Amino acid sequence: MSQNDRTSRFIDAEGPNEDAVELAFAWLHQLGDQHEDKRDAVLAVNTKKQLDGVISTVIGEQAAKALDKKNPVGVGEAEIQLMTKRIDPSGWQSGPVLAIYPDKDLLDKIDGMHGVTDVLVVPWSKDEVQYWIDTWGASALRSDASGSSPDLGNSIVEEALETLDLLVNTSTGITHPSDRSTCIEIFKTLHNERISFDPDAVRAWLVAQKHWDPDDADDVKEISEGVQDGKGFQYESGRLSNDIMEQWEEQANED
Repeated sequence: MSQNDRTSRFIDAEGPNEDAVELAFAWLHQLGDQHEDKRDAVLAVNTKKQLDGVISTVIGEQAAKALDKKNPVGVGEAEIQLMTKRIDPSGWQSGPVLAIYPDKDLLDKIDGMHGVTDVLVVPWSKDEVQYWIDTWGASALRSDASGSSPDLGNSIVEEALETLDLLVNTSTGITHPSDRSTCIEIFKTLHNERISFDPDAVRAWLVAQKHWDPDDADDVKEISEGVQDGKGFQYESGRLSNDIMEQWEEQANED
């Protein structure tokens, strides 16, 4: 199951909304009833303290206490395990993830997981998760709201990112000096040729389309922002062929 195969949704609500949380657990219940391969579910919260309050009210104190002790609980045909920023679901391999009031770190952790079939986010503040909605082009559950899928705005930028994905070790991102140099040179080439790029769209595209680890995509975003701002980088040049722009343009025209 690749990240591209997952279904991404959110509930268009904010704050401690009991109706939204009830709808979210009903979604898990329905998935488990309709799809046998979606019965191993994960409830993702930032910390176990978030089990108190609205979640406990909706699922009951006994179920909340079981999750707090890292024991699974049943919702219809689905069996739910707890996940936090520090706790991984035990033995979980595949299934849906329900994220309630997640921050960026938790969403990044979910984005980096393999085996996720569906994600539903219940936001505390929609503004805080808008980047995630746009990264995945997520649609709202039971409403017409939706996010916009990553749009690089220029096919040459996409070809440049294809080159980045091809040349660097994607398992470690741009942590190695040579990979970092390649990244810097790619964005400097685009900038020098007056090819505009959106660092947020770059980050989203790497995560959603190329399955980059969100932290590694953040590093690329930081480089792209630095290049735009004229920041002086120390790096080894000459890692790209002299005619790389011509290659990107040719490939973009073919596509």
